[in-house]
Amino acid sequence: MAIDPQSGRDAVEDAADPAADLQAVPHAGHRPAAHTHDIVVVGASAGGVPTLRRLLDDLPADLPAALFVVLHTHADAPSQLHEILGRAGSLEAFAARDGMPIEPGRIHVAPNDHHLLVESGRMAVIRGPRENRHRPAIDPLFRSAAWAYGPRVVGVVLSGGLDDGTAGLWAVKSCGGTTVVQEPTEALYPEMPLNALMHNRIDHRLPIGEIGPLIARLAHEPVAAAPSGPPASTIGDEIEFARLRGDLQAMTRLGTLTPFTCPTCRGALWEMNEAGNLRYRCHTGHAFSQRTLILEQDTAMEEAIYMALRAVEEKAATLRRLGERWPDRFPATSVQYEERARELERTADRLRALLAGASS
Repeated sequence: MAIDPQSGRDAVEDAADPAADLQAVPHAGHRPAAHTHDIVVVGASAGGVPTLRRLLDDLPADLPAALFVVLHTHADAPSQLHEILGRAGSLEAFAARDGMPIEPGRIHVAPNDHHLLVESGRMAVIRGPRENRHRPAIDPLFRSAAWAYGPRVVGVVLSGGLDDGTAGLWAVKSCGGTTVVQEPTEALYPEMPLNALMHNRIDHRLPIGEIGPLIARLAHEPVAAAPSGPPASTIGDEIEFARLRGDLQAMTRLGTLTPFTCPTCRGALWEMNEAGNLRYRCHTGHAFSQRTLILEQDTAMEEAIYMALRAVEEKAATLRRLGERWPDRFPATSVQYEERARELERTADRLRALLAGASS
């Protein structure tokens, strides 16, 4: 069940909230004076570790905000990112756990092969479908924080390749939050910041040395008035897919059915248009930007050609073996099988040329 955008909270809540000082607030209407920009979500990919270390080194020990970090990692590689980031500055860092309460002055790091989602007063750690070819992915974190905490959220995209985080920043901005992007010219890998700038209205485009002081300042500033109306309900729908709760009915609200199939599960794909930024999602939850969809299709096409090559070579070998078995008893059949085997071998050569061309 999606978090209600009018209340900013789950439909069913715990009687006692372990992090009452970080309870979610409405996206629209008046703002309580006590609330500041106290939810900070940060996404990085290639070049992210040194960039995150520099960012955290600039944050004060008494920061009155909770930080959430997603760094793209390999699913099968043990991650000690929370230990690395904990040594980078004065804030404690923890590997996020499902149900862990949100506490200010702490860094909550997404574990390997799981999405990190922000809820009202707590976190959810879920092994949901991959987004933009990644798990953990940046977009689900940003989207969930924006849905739960609205204008209190600060979204930060740092160094990385491709475009994870672009759609997440759109959600942050749509819910009244603040968007920050590392200056691409100084990023170790500028593609992720560049794509975020291309598709979003960014509030702050800064070198990494200025992002930490900005976060510290915003954490003490009251939030501005929230947007006059509720955010797009599709944000909540997409969070449900990250939780493995999405369904076909939700897909009709998210976008338009396309003739394409999901390269991961082969289900139908729907096209979503967020202020001109096209994205794609299947009803099982896999989600792709334009770039990552093309990359996944490349991978699927290569796998299909290898499967075809295997089948062609196997049949050619079968025909040749059968033809050589009875050349005296069935000479015509042996000749026919040999001709077909040679034809299949020529087909195999063409498939190899396709594979060689795709890799060059």
